[in-house]
This record gives sequence, structure tokens and C-alpha cells, in this order.
Amino acid sequence: MMVPARHAAFVAALSAAVILGAGCAKESTSVIATVSAETTVPPILILRTVVMRPADLSRTAMAERSSPYASDAADRPGPFVFPLELAVTADESWVGSVVLTVEGLDWDTHAVTALGSTSASIVAQQKTTASLTLTLPIGGGGGDGGTD
Repeated sequence: MMVPARHAAFVAALSAAVILGAGCAKESTSVIATVSAETTVPPILILRTVVMRPADLSRTAMAERSSPYASDAADRPGPFVFPLELAVTADESWVGSVVLTVEGLDWDTHAVTALGSTSASIVAQQKTTASLTLTLPIGGGGGDGGTD
């Protein structure tokens, strides 16, 4: 099929605009957290990230993710392998200082079995870094979430 010359010029201009637009894509606004775990921390299959503003603790953002690793158990993944890099994306309205908390959750009960926290900076359209170490919660944690 033959394309008329005026249509070919339009298609060429549109293709150039798409290619240039792809080159101008915004960088994501995120914190790349390096998460380590003490040897006393039990295997973790779910991680919850919580981002809070120190000046307004009522403003929080939370997300959970399951381990991407395979296991021999049909209904659950294998445990996370530490240290790991965890990308926490943020809306640009979160720009500034935040407190980043990572919690290891029990697969069955969602009780907190490990946690770590650090301060971080969110910069619009940039990736920043932070690091933290997961430890047992005060009171021992374990399978019951430390409610002994």
C-alpha cells in the first residue's frame, strides 16, 4: 500500500517526537535502601516499607512486597536474601526529610518479626540512597510479634 507524501511526512514528524520524548523522560523520585539483617533475624518472606514525615507523623505511606525467591513450599515464596537493595518510590509531594522503616513480617500472622529504621531524603526526580539493618523487635519478636 502506498502512503501519500503528506501522510509520510506526518508519520516521520510523529516518530521523531516520540523518540525525542522518550529521551526526555523524567527520573523517578525514589530512595534506594540497602537493607541488611542481623544473624538473629528469622527468615523473612514479606517486607513492609513505611515512609513518614518527622514533622507530621500522621502522614505515612506503606507498601508490602513478598520475596521474589522460589521455594519448595507451594503456598509461599523463599526468604529474602540479605543484604538487598529495596527501591522505595515516592510521589514528589514527599520531597524532604523522611523516616524510612522496613519491617519483616511473619507470612501467616503478619506479626513484625524484624525491623529497622533510618532517616532519608527524598529529592524530586532523583534517586537517593539510605541503609538500615533489620533487628529483632524489642521484646524478642519471633512468631508472635513480641507479645510475650
